[in-house]
Amino acid sequence: MKKACAVVLLSMLAAAVPQAIAQSGKAGQAGAFLKVGQGARALGLGGAFCSIADDQSAIFYNPAGLAFSSGKQAAFNYHSLTLDRNLNSASVILPVRNEAVMGAAWINSSVGNVQMRDSDRNVIGEFTNSYNLFSLSFAKKFTDKFGGGANIRYIQAKLDYLSAYTVGVDFGGIYKPNEAIALGAAISDLGSDLRWDSGNYWSSGGTSYGDKFPFRLRGGASASALNGTLIPSVDVEYIQQLGTKFHGGAEYWILKKVKLVMPDEDVEDEFREVELDKRLLGLRAGYGDGSLNFGLSIYIPIEKNQIGFDYAFVSGKRSEGSNQIFTVRIAF
Repeated sequence: MKKACAVVLLSMLAAAVPQAIAQSGKAGQAGAFLKVGQGARALGLGGAFCSIADDQSAIFYNPAGLAFSSGKQAAFNYHSLTLDRNLNSASVILPVRNEAVMGAAWINSSVGNVQMRDSDRNVIGEFTNSYNLFSLSFAKKFTDKFGGGANIRYIQAKLDYLSAYTVGVDFGGIYKPNEAIALGAAISDLGSDLRWDSGNYWSSGGTSYGDKFPFRLRGGASASALNGTLIPSVDVEYIQQLGTKFHGGAEYWILKKVKLVMPDEDVEDEFREVELDKRLLGLRAGYGDGSLNFGLSIYIPIEKNQIGFDYAFVSGKRSEGSNQIFTVRIAF
């Protein structure tokens, strides 16, 4: 009976688990939780974030964007999902000697209360499935117009008593020919291949199953209009074996002028007062892979620091339920 359970668990990997994590259009492949997206701001834009990527969400969409981010940032994401799914993440980015930027991120995805059946389809209990992804990022601006970046990812997966591990890499680049236009491209999940094996648990042998992550190619363009208050963006994404998907959106920002005392770049040990435009309220709408998305942001400037709250509503498509995403971010 135990060996039969192992066979059934492994056979479910290609069907039940991906379907529970992300339904039609995202199911049937390893790492389905990565296709859901991260960050309420990016998802409010329909996921069209490859060329914007100017905050910690760049880790998930295009690591090159970290090179154009400013200051230290930390963020926490919570997804309100249906079907007993959980998806949460945290990330932080830190400048390194004003020459480069490093980042770290963690994603946890899990599904609970999934029925387990034997070969005769009799219910024999329940099992849980979970993924933990840990990512380290590095990005550098090579010129004022071009930056590149990379992630190295370690993924740990658990299916009841079974576990598997894999490592993968992402690469990205962003080119800004002028202050109004940005172009981005990224390739993700290279080399990720989970190998499930129940042979270590049974003296009589077990079953092995390979679960290869499909690579993803993404390219996008965005513009800055009306003195930076309006930002439209489009992405085209190719997922191996699933084909091409379109993402598009736009956001509008209400700005607030803030006066800060900063070091004078021309005179040592001298300070000067500068007036900067800080984002205060953002509204956005987007379309991503069959879903209409909406979002808003509220940013609270506190001297040189800033606290932000992002929200996104993803309508879902076909039989999928709607999702809500909440992000808390701190810039310091």
